[in-house]
Amino acid sequence: MTDDHTPDFTKVPTGMLPFPPVEDVFVADQLELANHLHPLFSLDISTVNPEWSGVLHMLSPLEPYEGLVGELTEWDGCQGCLLKTNWIGFKVEQGRYRLCGDPRYFFLHEGNAQLADPHPEARADLERHYADQHSAFAATVERFKTSGVLAREDGEPLYAVESVAQLGGEVDGCANWVEAVEFPMHIVELDPDRGDSNVYPLSPANNRFFHVASVPGWHYRTAGADMIVMFYEPIEGLVLFTFDYS
Repeated sequence: MTDDHTPDFTKVPTGMLPFPPVEDVFVADQLELANHLHPLFSLDISTVNPEWSGVLHMLSPLEPYEGLVGELTEWDGCQGCLLKTNWIGFKVEQGRYRLCGDPRYFFLHEGNAQLADPHPEARADLERHYADQHSAFAATVERFKTSGVLAREDGEPLYAVESVAQLGGEVDGCANWVEAVEFPMHIVELDPDRGDSNVYPLSPANNRFFHVASVPGWHYRTAGADMIVMFYEPIEGLVLFTFDYS
């Protein structure tokens, strides 16, 4: 139940399109990214900030089976790029995403076929996980087409879940993603005694990213991050994702 001031995100909010086609999400020469990233929804970002325009897309990576996305390739990023363990960045090109880095960041990318398993059965485990999560995502899409709501089915009757947890606003500076992997950030202390702060990741050009939306990844599949956090940097047209695990 919600009050008059709390949006009911079990209903699709204005400006959101659930499950956009991959051709509308990724640039034409990177459509294979849909093998590694599920598009959850597209969002008219003017509904978050009226000074912004355009559409951004919320993504959920299929990795990890365990640990953090990018961890199996020991990806530390590179000078001037936005791709490192637990962080995935994109450049927005006419409303579509281009990965800011090498797609071999994803362990099951075909370019990593000869990459040794970092631990026994890592590849086999992840391949099974990918298959399970592709199937779970397809089932979620079909349920949405039938019912018009985002719903989970865990051996119990269907129950509606939120399509998004938060739109705009500030994010918790004490969340796990802030310290899980080192990343350039600007931290604004609000109450040092309580540890309250606002956190803004920084682009390679030292511009602030601003929070756009957050959602639990497992709302859309049987597994996923406890919270997917999406940021936008409007000057350069960059989108950045990080992932929180409790």
